[in-house]
Amino acid sequence: MTHTASDKEFLHRKIAEMSQRIQELEDALALLQASISTEKHVLLQNDLLLIKNIPERHRSPEQGTHEDPLAEPVDAFGTLTIDDSGESRYLGASAGSEAESEPDDEKPIPEAMPELLNTLAATFPVGNRCPPGSETCEIAMAMLFSSLPPRHRASSLCEAFLEQACWLFQPVKRDELFQDILSPIYAAKDEREYPFSAVATEVSPHKLSVLYSIFAVGAAADLRLAAFNAEGERYHHFARAALVLRSIFDSPMIETVQAILLMVCYCSQSVQRYTRDSVWVLSSLGCHVAQSIGMHRDPARWQMDVKTAQRRRTLFWEVFSANQMLSLSLGRPPSLSLSYVDCDLPHVQSESSPEDHFWHWKYQFHKIFMSAVMEATLGTNIPNYKSILELDRKIREIYLPPALDYFAKCKAEEAGLNAAMKGGYHIVVRATCLLYIHKSYFARALIDYPEDPLRSPYATSFLATARCSSVIIRANANHIRKVPELCTRWWTLWTGLFSSALVSGLIVTRAPSSSMAPAAFAELSLATKLFESCAQVSRRVRAGMNILHRLKEKASMLLNQHRNGFVTPPPALQDDGNDIDALAIYSGQMGRFRRSVSPRLPVAVDRAAGGDNLTAGPIFNPATSTRIEGHSAEIIFQSSGSVPELMETHGAHWSPKDHISLHAPKNAIAEPVSFDQLSGTFEASPPTIDISAPYSSASPFPVVSPTSEQHAARIPSTSFASASSADPFQQLYAEMFASDSNTRGIDESNLSMNGENMLDEDWMLFMKESGLL
Repeated sequence: MTHTASDKEFLHRKIAEMSQRIQELEDALALLQASISTEKHVLLQNDLLLIKNIPERHRSPEQGTHEDPLAEPVDAFGTLTIDDSGESRYLGASAGSEAESEPDDEKPIPEAMPELLNTLAATFPVGNRCPPGSETCEIAMAMLFSSLPPRHRASSLCEAFLEQACWLFQPVKRDELFQDILSPIYAAKDEREYPFSAVATEVSPHKLSVLYSIFAVGAAADLRLAAFNAEGERYHHFARAALVLRSIFDSPMIETVQAILLMVCYCSQSVQRYTRDSVWVLSSLGCHVAQSIGMHRDPARWQMDVKTAQRRRTLFWEVFSANQMLSLSLGRPPSLSLSYVDCDLPHVQSESSPEDHFWHWKYQFHKIFMSAVMEATLGTNIPNYKSILELDRKIREIYLPPALDYFAKCKAEEAGLNAAMKGGYHIVVRATCLLYIHKSYFARALIDYPEDPLRSPYATSFLATARCSSVIIRANANHIRKVPELCTRWWTLWTGLFSSALVSGLIVTRAPSSSMAPAAFAELSLATKLFESCAQVSRRVRAGMNILHRLKEKASMLLNQHRNGFVTPPPALQDDGNDIDALAIYSGQMGRFRRSVSPRLPVAVDRAAGGDNLTAGPIFNPATSTRIEGHSAEIIFQSSGSVPELMETHGAHWSPKDHISLHAPKNAIAEPVSFDQLSGTFEASPPTIDISAPYSSASPFPVVSPTSEQHAARIPSTSFASASSADPFQQLYAEMFASDSNTRGIDESNLSMNGENMLDEDWMLFMKESGLL
């Protein structure tokens, strides 16, 4: 019996109609059940709710025992994996160590919620066609109002949100939160609780979603509660349910964008439950919703009042910058392009206000410099090395307003956690950009000149990457020292710290004879101690600690053998049977590894492996000794200055020695010296930096021209990235801990990838890099 195309179309249409009808009946049953009992109806069990869905093709254990030939990427454009069912995943050139993260197995179940709200939350973001004013919508709104915490707890959660979670983003300001969101919603709640009171306060479901999302983030940041607590997850589910009661596509509003951005914040830190892919898609959705209500155009065009215009501008640039960082971490293009944007930056209300200057500087940096970095690292037109160095120069010479000194010098116990956490942001974000643009050239320097990478034509990139990774570690150490309880909940700090530790370990294990190896080993030791001090936070932190322990052991062995006169690196350390699972936990892939992988370099590699360097910092100066609180061991740092010293520097005060010539002198340095001392061994003509350049809210970034063209000398005329089909940064990661030190080639026949066990090449490389294979 044959079926025509029209027959198949009819069947698909009929199945869709039946599925829709079943959904309507389930909603009606849920409404009836909610009105008579809090128990779930026997016909509304999760397995029964799946019956109406079109069956998916599940992969059998026997499938996928052969390598997927479509998983091989093209040159250095990123990694594309496609399984037998057609499921695809792309990780771009800047994707790093957390790009493949998925939720942990340990998912706490939220406290009991009304079945209707559970059903609504499960339909986010599409919704279930619940029209405003319908019986379903009214019952759901009543449930949401009755589920609000007491007013005193609500105020406490709002304060926790403002003081401990809003140090880096501000989707809602204090006056708007208490006057325009919290007060009207609780007024409406009071009206609904009095049977003879007329409901006069109208509240949009999306405004209710904003408040619940604030509660979720506030609970996650509440230091009196455990990290990743069930209270925050429950509020998050209420927020999702509220958001689908009004179409985010057909009826968006300002509150819609705020609610989505707040969900992005919550989910990005709840790494045990939500993948980075889902967070990135959510942020992209927020960008498109913002565009649908014209937030990318300046509100002055519509003669909006000053207060409304300022709020719209602030919210738009928060959405813009959040999407940029998530896109860069996954190596994917951003959802907003400046060519279509004319929204002004929020105006500085007071020239003496450190807060105003902080936010204005952040948005200006993302608009000008982060966009340029993304174009250089993710664009299809690969820039030449001279352009990379020019971008490096501009990032280093950014001028900072003196008002930001307040955050660098303030103490958490005096100024509060919010201000203390802001202290190193301008340092962290600049070094992050430098790491992204330099890491491929850093790798090439290590590959071509392992005895002394500073002799490489890419010595500038090698030194910049080494120093910035050092800054990441010690800037994060400073934050952990100041506010350890809060830092344990800020996951992006740990991803940056972990990735920077890998860079330090790479220097020691790949170039133990380098004069920079001892300083790099000290940085690796510090990072390991930081993970030890907070290993109780989550399974991922503990797994990261175990990986760093093995990396440190390997680095120590190589460094000691070099000092004892050994020239050839010994075979890699033997791994135990649990190593792969340890890294899988850290990367969020527990249970997806089925058998060991060949120690050879995978064929599919991309242009950026180094890790999620979402946090970093600039260059330190004098050698110092730093002690980590809670540990008796003292680590001597030779790589450049202390964190407090770093926090006191302006962007315009970066050491002129940072701009070194591209070649080291032929007389190699025999004794270990500091990073800062090393830079002085090169011929340099420092740029002219006008530290006293005036700052204005209109243009806080004066362009500073160098006094010489030393960067142009002896620079390869073509981009390094085009010189090899395999990214050297990932190549180093793959080779650093290969169990066969004599095997450097590519052997795809020993790799096994299948539908259920879909290892992205990023993780095979990181397993090798971490000494696990």
